[in-house]
Amino acid sequence: MVRTYLKTLWRMFKRHVTRLVSIILMVVVSVGLTAGIFMSTDKMKDSLAEYHGANKVSDIMLMNKDGAFTDEDLTQLKDEFGEDNVIVGGLLEFEVKDGKATVNDSELTFTGVPDGIIRIYIFDCDSPEQVTQNTLTFDEKYEVPEDSGAITVYAERETYQFAAPEELQEFTLSTVIETTQTLQQGPFEVEADVTLNVEQKYVLGGTLINPLHFVTRDDKSFTDDPASDDEDDVLDLTAIYYVFGNLIDTTADGRATGEFAGIPFDREITDQQVTVGASELLNEVYIRLNSDSPLFTLGYEGDVDDAKEAIEAMTFSGAVETLTMHENFSFESFNEYAGKILGIGTVLMFVFLFVTVLVVLSTMTRLLDEERSQIACLMTLGYRPSAIISKYLIFAAIGTLIGGFAAYFAGLGLAWIIYINFEWNFLLPPYSSNVVMTVYIIIFAVILLSTLVATDIAGRKLTSQPPAELLRPKSPKEGKTVFLERIPFIWNRLSFKYKSTMRNVLRFFMRFLMTVVSVAFSTALVLTGLAVLDCCLLQEIGGAAMIGVAVIVLIFAALLNFVVIYTLTNINISERERELATLMVLGYHDGEVAGYIYREIYITSIIGILFGLPLGCLLCLLVFNVMGFGSIGGISWFVWLLAVLLSVIFTIIVTLMLRPKIVKIDMNHSLKAIE
Repeated sequence: MVRTYLKTLWRMFKRHVTRLVSIILMVVVSVGLTAGIFMSTDKMKDSLAEYHGANKVSDIMLMNKDGAFTDEDLTQLKDEFGEDNVIVGGLLEFEVKDGKATVNDSELTFTGVPDGIIRIYIFDCDSPEQVTQNTLTFDEKYEVPEDSGAITVYAERETYQFAAPEELQEFTLSTVIETTQTLQQGPFEVEADVTLNVEQKYVLGGTLINPLHFVTRDDKSFTDDPASDDEDDVLDLTAIYYVFGNLIDTTADGRATGEFAGIPFDREITDQQVTVGASELLNEVYIRLNSDSPLFTLGYEGDVDDAKEAIEAMTFSGAVETLTMHENFSFESFNEYAGKILGIGTVLMFVFLFVTVLVVLSTMTRLLDEERSQIACLMTLGYRPSAIISKYLIFAAIGTLIGGFAAYFAGLGLAWIIYINFEWNFLLPPYSSNVVMTVYIIIFAVILLSTLVATDIAGRKLTSQPPAELLRPKSPKEGKTVFLERIPFIWNRLSFKYKSTMRNVLRFFMRFLMTVVSVAFSTALVLTGLAVLDCCLLQEIGGAAMIGVAVIVLIFAALLNFVVIYTLTNINISERERELATLMVLGYHDGEVAGYIYREIYITSIIGILFGLPLGCLLCLLVFNVMGFGSIGGISWFVWLLAVLLSVIFTIIVTLMLRPKIVKIDMNHSLKAIE
């Protein structure tokens, strides 16, 4: 008996290999896409958190708007957060136009510096290697001649946004410094107003990679955009430079004016030493928290809030602004992209899951219905209902397990593709090795459990009937009146074959409804993928990196659409082999027999496509809402047409692929199958 059971199981797999492959493909497409999207989100967040820790990125930045931080300011911060977790630096940001800029009320003239928003980081140490937070690494390092007589500076590495600097490029800064000094006038000291014409030379010693600036496009400044009414709109940075030690260290010429014993004097000054050290410009403090929670998690955000409260309770020498990682454009934008992808994945997960469960359930329940006679034979041989049902449970489980196994690796590959796609926008952090399988396990478990439960219920329903009842073919359903019959003007002009087609479509209403719903949802997914791609590619909103995500969604939606149509059409043909064989016996040509099925497929698919358009609108609204950009009105007109056209093309391809199955039906075998 066991041998007979295994033989029937093997024959079932051979006979229904196409359905097995369909189940596998459905699971791979749906679980692979949704798991891949969620895995990519986790990879982005984990990679960002690991990058934050490996580069000792500051969690809080304090900016003193009134000048440098005092020793007293630093002491209270070090007492609160630990001496090793607090370092001081400086930041200057100004706009250069035609080589000129205004910084702290001083007029500056530059050569070699591009026009635009310039940011200068100042450190009170000798080299980039000595910076203990926001670890600076060399992209390129040049050998600067020791006798250059210029201050060595560094530039941010080349990106899409920052132009590539020249090796050992020279810059100059020219300005007029007005001070009051005590001068020696003969044997006497007098107060004089001194005006010095300062010219400082700089030489580029290399390019650096700053973990605070790993975005490669649209890196933002702190300078408001004067052309915008929105207070949050700021200008993009044009260049970033790094200075270590002194910002100015040179000699200058000028004039000294004043009055001595009531007599005015005006004399020339030469070789006056002018030094502006970093210690005079340290208006920024970097604080690193000892948080046990990864970046941007709830625990981390709680630690940041506690630190901000402690800072607010302190008294500083000037007005201090507190910035967190949310104010850093690189980190925040990368984290926001991860959130957008998570939102897309959440919306699509339910749709893909619903369509997959629907089609897989239809596949298994209709398979059981086709195997009525085999089930009856096994029952007459003495097999228990549970043993008979187990054969179909094994079939469903194997198909789902193979699909789930392949979907896991598809998801991993998809997560990697989505991640590297962000190279368009970022100098990507190293790819995290951490794998989060929670969503994958949930989605796969739902599909597997739904399939097995439905198969078991359908099997118990059949095995509860007497074998004699199962051996008899099911009575054909009566044709139903269709709504077109209430429109005589149209109905009376239809030929007999189209009238029979319309009645056949509704005669098997559940089959019709299943196909319409499945095609509608898969068409809605195709429309959503096209709409997101349209927003990112043609309307240039949402960021360049989202284009790749949109393409991936579109590809998987198209694959799901194709597999759905193929599976349901293949099942439809398998169920009606006896009916098609009868037409062949009656002398119908191959084209006429195929057309008998094709007309029903096309009508059902078109109805599903038409319902898919409003459903796609709803899905687009949900996706646009979670992404934070895009609108239904903004979708290009051809996107609607293309979504319909793709679904129609898939239907045509499916019918062409299945034509050999129709014309090669064995008439004798099909007509004697019941016997």
